[in-house]
Amino acid sequence: MDLNPVILSIPLYFFLIGLELVYQLVKQTKIYRANDAVTNISCGIFSQVTNAIWGAISVGMYQFVYQHWSIAQIPNNWWSYLVLFVLVDLCYYWFHRASHEINFLWNTAHVVHHQSEDYNLSVALRQSSFGGVFSMVFYLPLALLGFNAYAFLAVKGINLIYQFWIHTEAINKLPKWFEYVFNTPSHHRVHHGRNPKYIDKNHAGTLMIWDRMFGTFQAEEEKPTYGVTKPTNTWNPVWANVLPIVDMTHQLKTTSGFLNKLKILFYKPGWQPDELGGYQAAPEVNKDAYHKYDVHPHIPMIRYVFVQFVMVLTFTALFLFTHVNYDLYVKLALAGYIMWSIAQLGILMENRSNWIPSEFIRLLATGTILIFLLEGVTSYLIAGGFVLLFGLWLGNASRKRS
Repeated sequence: MDLNPVILSIPLYFFLIGLELVYQLVKQTKIYRANDAVTNISCGIFSQVTNAIWGAISVGMYQFVYQHWSIAQIPNNWWSYLVLFVLVDLCYYWFHRASHEINFLWNTAHVVHHQSEDYNLSVALRQSSFGGVFSMVFYLPLALLGFNAYAFLAVKGINLIYQFWIHTEAINKLPKWFEYVFNTPSHHRVHHGRNPKYIDKNHAGTLMIWDRMFGTFQAEEEKPTYGVTKPTNTWNPVWANVLPIVDMTHQLKTTSGFLNKLKILFYKPGWQPDELGGYQAAPEVNKDAYHKYDVHPHIPMIRYVFVQFVMVLTFTALFLFTHVNYDLYVKLALAGYIMWSIAQLGILMENRSNWIPSEFIRLLATGTILIFLLEGVTSYLIAGGFVLLFGLWLGNASRKRS
């Protein structure tokens, strides 16, 4: 079983999302959109599944530095965990800040987290699938100091778990002393704002003191407009991860000069050569003209996608808790199936009916996996029933219009 604190907290995450949905119902306010929330959680699925494949690389980096270059071996006790908590948060601040101010890191390691145009607890789960290895570089000084990998991973997990609850509009301001020291929903709403005054502010993980110390603090004033300056406009979580990299690669190809190409990679997002207009600052938000991306299929297809998504989510949870028991090839195959599933369901949410035939193929693949995992004669009956039931439902949903 995977003992990653973030994975062990999955039930808590969905319990809190449920509470936020109750809050939405009681207050009769619009916090969640189903298509956006499903995409946020799907990005989280993609991130955790890929981390199950290459997460060992980043941990291996840390362990290698600790074993070969550490200047001490710090024991695990209350004071070392307290010191490590502060240092992990400081390292997180600088990685987080760098991932906003260095274009390469922004597009590969972080932009996905900011793509949602809503702000709720599901956004906390929307994470990049390529950021883990890059972020580890910023934590390697802790290995040099002598904090072992077990302590580091435990504290880093707690740091990430803390950041879940601050992705909400249900909490306004907390007591002043708490707002001064710690990261809060108010501070983090600023961080997710695409308003020019809010961009690249409040990079804290848990302690707000870093932003105050290093000049990146911004108090919440007017309500933020969430998202990125160039909207992603897709419910496909795989494409949401790949598109920024594709755009950056295209910019590299069309920009002349080796030095300019390096600047595109390592200068702030929005930089371009002077002959192309120079640095492009974020425009002011025109709230009258602004509309969120909100494509969705007809109701019968939404119901089909939602049920399939819940099943994929359940399968993913089982995979994350048990993947250490699988051979590499089995792990890769199951991870590939999960990625295919969330991408396929995201495409169907975009009302692209030409992708319905590929969904029939995915149902057949699901039946094959059920036979493999369950084994025995009953596995064929269960798989056959699954394919028949959902195949008929999909065929019916693809013909109906609300």
